[in-house]
Amino acid sequence: MSAEKIVLPREQKMLLLLVGSSLFINNYDLGIFALALPQIQASLQIPEETIGFYTGLIRFGVLLAFPLAFMADIVGRKRLLIITITGMTIATVLTAFAQNAWQFMALQTAARCFSYAEDMLCFVIIAEEIDARMRGWALGRLAALGTLGYGLSSILYTQIDILPHGWRDFYLIGAAGLIIVILARTQLKETKRFESLKAARAATTRTLREHLSPIMSLVRAYPGRFAALVATTAPYAFGLAATFAFISKFLQEEHGFTPANVGLLQILGGMLAICGYFVSGRISDAVGRRKVLMITIAMVTGLFYVFYLTNNPQILVAAWICALFFYFASDVTLAALGAELFPTSYRSTSSAARTVINVTASVAGLAAESALFSIVGSHALAIVILLGVTPLAIIPVIFFIPETARRSLEDISPEIDPLHNK
Repeated sequence: MSAEKIVLPREQKMLLLLVGSSLFINNYDLGIFALALPQIQASLQIPEETIGFYTGLIRFGVLLAFPLAFMADIVGRKRLLIITITGMTIATVLTAFAQNAWQFMALQTAARCFSYAEDMLCFVIIAEEIDARMRGWALGRLAALGTLGYGLSSILYTQIDILPHGWRDFYLIGAAGLIIVILARTQLKETKRFESLKAARAATTRTLREHLSPIMSLVRAYPGRFAALVATTAPYAFGLAATFAFISKFLQEEHGFTPANVGLLQILGGMLAICGYFVSGRISDAVGRRKVLMITIAMVTGLFYVFYLTNNPQILVAAWICALFFYFASDVTLAALGAELFPTSYRSTSSAARTVINVTASVAGLAAESALFSIVGSHALAIVILLGVTPLAIIPVIFFIPETARRSLEDISPEIDPLHNK
């Protein structure tokens, strides 16, 4: 039997492009920070023993992102997307002019606040607007488009030594891209599911309790389901946080890679690894999200062990590319589950709450890396120790998370406690 052909209407293709364009810039910004970490550290005089903790602090922007994403369940997805991308643009421009470590940290924390909220909303919008048969496929395309931002950061990073202002110019380039996205977003429409929810609320008098209902509903409507998703996300994020944060630094300082070498590896490796998004989206639609997630988490863990322990450069490069492939596959599958497992009335809130747990676990992982570095004296050894936590993420996937592939959102998560019905 031939595979079912995936064809999106023109309007939905445009939606993918409008939503994914900001994901592209967000990931470009994240890529620049990870790649240029050695140069940023030297320029701003960040001590070696605090670099992991410092990197983790920036991620606390997710705590401010939560109320932003929560408001998307109150005022709508489109309005919040305009706010988040505008805020990120301002913070990105100002980052280019940071004069010390604390200024850089504050501005990048603000940028993370808006970019995390933006990412949450992007996946919610695609989940709500795309047909159930194509949802995994579309989310894979969305994530792949975002990952191209990492590719752009890798290309530009190879030129860091000849740019007039070094790493600062990267942030000005990103801000220019965000301004273009803001102008294009004027064509974006509100999701049909949120419009239906808004119409159902229209005749209801709104109280403070009802405004807070998405948070309260999340706690009491599907507590076991949310706990299982958190139990999957937290150990995975904790174990991998330092793994990704120190890749560029590890390659340059432990294996003698130049910035150009690292950038080239990111470009070529990323071009291969990005297939993880395309493959996993389609496969998870066919065989299920849970199977894909179990396999990919196990593969990521094993391959990063190889990456940080081998002395063979060929094996190191191959392990990194394969680990990135399976990480992309697991990342988009987790994002799909986060958007699918909860009703429209608090879908954005649940995605935001999951991301808060994710980033908090990442910060804890980076702090743990700093503490372990002080004991073992090696970033690579500290990272290898922390990787032992990641396989714990497989347990709730096996026993507690329901399958969502090829099911309508209303079938997966009916409105047990809708906002307008108290």
